[in-house]
Amino acid sequence: MLLPQKCLLFPLLLLFSVPINSFRRSLVQSCPKTRRYGRIQSQKCTGAVDPNLKPRVRLEKWFTRDIWENLFPIANQGWGEHPCMPYSFDAFIIAARYFPDFGAISNSSVGESSYTGDELQRRDVAAFFAHVLAESGLNNLRLFNNSSSKLSPRAASECFYRGGFYHFFEGGPRSPLFARRRDGNAFRDGERCVEEGHYCKRSPELDFWYPCKQFKDSSGKANSSAFGGCYFGRGPLQLSWNYNYGQFRHFLRTEGIDVDLLQEPNHLLNRLDPPLAMLSALWFYNTPQPPKPSMHEIMIGEWNPSKRNRAAGYRGSVFGPTSLVINNECTGEDKNPDRMPEGFGLGKRLLSWQPDWANMWKRKPCDCMPVSFAGVLPYFDVKHHPSRRWAKENERNRLRCVYSIYKEPELFRMNVDNSPCLAHSVKIKLTRFGTD
Repeated sequence: MLLPQKCLLFPLLLLFSVPINSFRRSLVQSCPKTRRYGRIQSQKCTGAVDPNLKPRVRLEKWFTRDIWENLFPIANQGWGEHPCMPYSFDAFIIAARYFPDFGAISNSSVGESSYTGDELQRRDVAAFFAHVLAESGLNNLRLFNNSSSKLSPRAASECFYRGGFYHFFEGGPRSPLFARRRDGNAFRDGERCVEEGHYCKRSPELDFWYPCKQFKDSSGKANSSAFGGCYFGRGPLQLSWNYNYGQFRHFLRTEGIDVDLLQEPNHLLNRLDPPLAMLSALWFYNTPQPPKPSMHEIMIGEWNPSKRNRAAGYRGSVFGPTSLVINNECTGEDKNPDRMPEGFGLGKRLLSWQPDWANMWKRKPCDCMPVSFAGVLPYFDVKHHPSRRWAKENERNRLRCVYSIYKEPELFRMNVDNSPCLAHSVKIKLTRFGTD
């Protein structure tokens, strides 16, 4: 459901910046009961754990379990907080430890922003939750129909904005994308899908880096089939498409976590070691997509808008452009939304790694260089993405590019005749993840 995105941030800021008093508690208690789907495991289960034992982060100093439980009472398809479900407080904290800058900017690094460090921390987290609400929240607009809900506008808002982290799958617990719709009771519903849920984008480069699982089995009905490689939306931000599952898999591998989400995309929901659903959402929120900055970079004011955008007020910590990052739209139900004058892609800058064509004729190993057009392997310009994390990723992506040249030179129409560098191997062992 599309919502007026610009309306989502401020109420969420209020929810965890204003203490929960008896008046607000009574409003929340007046919320209508929400339908529950699925079931809680009856036997003892293992909750979210971190195999890497990442250290505590600054976010944990101010964001508490009480805040979480106050914000998301109907998470996990109506069941609320539970350690063995994908959307738990522990899962959120474990995932946040992989992105220590999230919700943690200091007063000394607020740049041109008019907000204090504490305010930016809350804006950062509120923006994440706003997009979670839009993507996987219950989004029950009937709450605002006073004739049926009997709620005051204030009470309706208190209930509506506590609907985040509700859905696991795109289309809900009885998604039309499932090959077989049971009763929304099991994560395995997402293991098979109809063709519309395949979400497989193909090209020679994508087939090399992020190949779709092509398994297909007869469902037993006439003229119907079920796909095993189902890359439709899952998790808090509804991670979708094979290339996003593949890029997230690459991130996990850089952290020493080997989960093949291209072969088993449903692991995104049923793996809690670490909690992949929550981790996928924070990865997507915190990771730039050149030429787009990350949503996190925008919310802390660490992005470089064009002169026209800056003159129009799109600078510093501003929520609107984050919608252009996640869905490339900012309209929702608002017929006359404010629009950023220029898109992220305008202006010359380096965006991806490609073969270094100028030196292919030399009798030395092939190499790659950053270029000014987008590609599968992003280049993070330090002038736009100053975090040290991205400088390290640049070197890794350069090596991945070199690996692809030697592994499949046909991708680039290269051979030993037009590219003598192919006859000279590199001295380190390369893999599709860089180096092992």
